[in-house]
Amino acid sequence: MEITSFVLGMLTIVLVTLAAATVVGLLKIVKLNKQLNDLTLRLEHNTYNIYRNIQTHLESIWRQFDTAGRDVTTVEKTIMNQIESIDREHLKHEEDLHREIDETKRYIDSRIDKVVASGTIKEPKRQILNG
Repeated sequence: MEITSFVLGMLTIVLVTLAAATVVGLLKIVKLNKQLNDLTLRLEHNTYNIYRNIQTHLESIWRQFDTAGRDVTTVEKTIMNQIESIDREHLKHEEDLHREIDETKRYIDSRIDKVVASGTIKEPKRQILNG
């Protein structure tokens, strides 16, 4: 009977130890599972924030591209307007110069006609400048 009691006692101690180890193991598993869930939630939250930040930066970059494109267009229009203004001014000066050249030719022709008419030159009038 003593051996049976001893064996039963030992089995009880083994079973209690096994039960305690099982409970401790289950508690650790529950704790690790909770930590895993917390980490998963934090990772999902951080991933969402990263994608949101990327989207915000992309939108900012596209806005800057649009602004730069508008600025380039404005500068191009300004330059073209200045070129057209300079071209108009150049054409005006060119027309003024041609008009003055024509007036000078007419004046010279009238002076030659006057000299020829006064009889100072005996030869017939020759056109000096081709007009």
